[in-house]
Amino acid sequence: MIRVAATDDHVMVLQGIETMLMTSSEITVISTYRNCKETLEGINRDLPDVLLLDINLPDCNGIEFCKILHKEYPDIHIIALTNFDETAFVKNIIRNGAKGYLLKNTDKQELETAIKKVYRGEQYLQKSIQKKLLDESFGITSRQSFIPKLTRREQDVLKLIVDGLTTQEIAKKLFISVKTVETHRSHLIQKLDVRNTAGLVRIAIEKGLVT
Repeated sequence: MIRVAATDDHVMVLQGIETMLMTSSEITVISTYRNCKETLEGINRDLPDVLLLDINLPDCNGIEFCKILHKEYPDIHIIALTNFDETAFVKNIIRNGAKGYLLKNTDKQELETAIKKVYRGEQYLQKSIQKKLLDESFGITSRQSFIPKLTRREQDVLKLIVDGLTTQEIAKKLFISVKTVETHRSHLIQKLDVRNTAGLVRIAIEKGLVT
């Protein structure tokens, strides 16, 4: 029996996963977690074979979290389960240890197939994701955009970055350390899939993330 755990901040998603897998003769859901903190507290106790991990979590960056989990628990096979179909997310989380990538619109059959494949040591990408990667390799891109979930503090830091404040000025204004500002900036760069501060400003304005 393949022991599965899932991390997602939406209860209905977790319930949906449990419902889809409850009749499986080869897979059992042993635990669900609402955030990174709960996952860290529970995973050492539960030691699932496979973890379904949302990328967009309220208390940490899911991609960075995947990297941490992969390093600490290399025997746990991680499948990203998310609403984001951007290829940048796919490549990034695979580089950071995930063995699979599924969208939340996946059906029961594909979810079971993905779990079984990664459990056997293989990789699994949802068919629509495979197509996007193939299209991209031929220079075909999608104009579909997304608005990532930012924490309240990330929103504060992003607004001040757009306003032109330096790291030191942001730290002073928000009463936080320079290191904390740099951490938030790093998370924002990854979430918004840009390379630098200039990219942050451009995307923030394009997507209306600041007013």
